[in-house]
Amino acid sequence: MDLTTLLTLTDFERASRALLDDAVWAYLAGGAGTEHSVRANVAAFDDVWLRPCVLGPTCTTLDTRVRLFDQTLTMPVLLAPTSPQRLFHEDAELAVTRSATAAGTVSIVSTDSHYPFPDIAKVGGKNCWFQLYTYGSRADVEATIAMAVEAGASALVVTVDAYHPARRISAWRASFRTPPYVDFGTLRALGILNGEVPANARLDRLPLTWDDLSWIRRQATVPLLIKGILSPEDARRCVDAGANGIIVSNHGGRQLDGVVPSLAALEPVASEVRRHCAVLVDGGIRSGVDVVKALALGADAVCIGRPYLWGLSVDGQAGVQAVLTLLQNEIENTLLQLGLATVSEVGPDCVAELRWSPVTGNRHFT
Repeated sequence: MDLTTLLTLTDFERASRALLDDAVWAYLAGGAGTEHSVRANVAAFDDVWLRPCVLGPTCTTLDTRVRLFDQTLTMPVLLAPTSPQRLFHEDAELAVTRSATAAGTVSIVSTDSHYPFPDIAKVGGKNCWFQLYTYGSRADVEATIAMAVEAGASALVVTVDAYHPARRISAWRASFRTPPYVDFGTLRALGILNGEVPANARLDRLPLTWDDLSWIRRQATVPLLIKGILSPEDARRCVDAGANGIIVSNHGGRQLDGVVPSLAALEPVASEVRRHCAVLVDGGIRSGVDVVKALALGADAVCIGRPYLWGLSVDGQAGVQAVLTLLQNEIENTLLQLGLATVSEVGPDCVAELRWSPVTGNRHFT
């Protein structure tokens, strides 16, 4: 496929849909229940509007770089943990991590990766973060953390919103079953998985408590981020437990239908903890304009999930790189149109939000 003909992320989505069978597409695109939260994640960005400043200094050089912990990224876009990526391309996480590295950003690699994490880290180096699902016992979790750090993960991301199986009705209706060519290489290397990968591509997970989170903090010698936070109170408790970052996320609407859109939860969380830790957000980002909107509402950076999987399914590493290049170009153009030279200048004065009053029914900008 000629990637130059794909001019928006929606183009990548359509191209991906044309290539994937119904069951795999349902697994990728679907969510929990009626998928109201999947749609709301995207729609939330439509109620945030950009407000340019005119007749300011002429921008001759654009700077989209951001610094997270001890890393400087070329743009405020990271690749969220997803699995099983082998559904979409035989190179799976290897292709995704190479793309992230080439683009100068980070791939957050799932515990459920097809290839063992040490193999992935070899092609990504410090551009790999490791996302932790808690499987088995504390001893298993400790061994998983040690493996990730030893392999070179430069941060640990603990997902806290997906302990229990979700009602993914679209995938059920499409009769999704894990194909025989999909594996969980990291879990197999750790001895946590023996035998076949489950038909629904999911193993039982160990629910975490706040005490467990504090214990994980003590095990990790790298920055720790907590993914799946939607309330300021939980964000504050994460910081108190030693977290270095928060990822505001509703798991792409894949866990609980009707849960608040990630973007709607971002501003209150950022207001509570941004002075104390990094704040990232995922869910519903479909353009560089959306990235800038998220920054204006308090995010230091965003994570994308489905969009880079569209690219992966279309053309492997080249497809993921094309998605990242598109976002980079769109972010730069948005900065130009706003009259800004750097992403660090993006702030709340760059946006107006469209609010709806349940009392009067009126919609107004704030």
